[in-house]
Amino acid sequence: MSNSSVGWVVVTSSAKDLSDIQGIVTEKDIVMKALNSKMDMSTLEAKHFMTPRDKLITVCASNSVWEVTKIFIKKNIRAAPVMDDGKLIGFVSVRDAVAQLV
Repeated sequence: MSNSSVGWVVVTSSAKDLSDIQGIVTEKDIVMKALNSKMDMSTLEAKHFMTPRDKLITVCASNSVWEVTKIFIKKNIRAAPVMDDGKLIGFVSVRDAVAQLV
């Protein structure tokens, strides 16, 4: 993640089916797991520290910028996967929302 300058990555069950999202790994997930664990982080699989799909806070492609911003504030998050008909189509961040509102 640091080599690519990204704050999160998508975890899928297959590299060939990127729409089959299993969860996401964020910088926060990694830091919190490292601080709260005595495990060797270099040997853990993503499933051990990712945010699983059933706990993800997502937004819909049809949400307005204002609706997305309210979700970010209410849920205290900085980014969310954008879903359309149950499929991942992208990510939106606070920076993206602010850029549209300014």
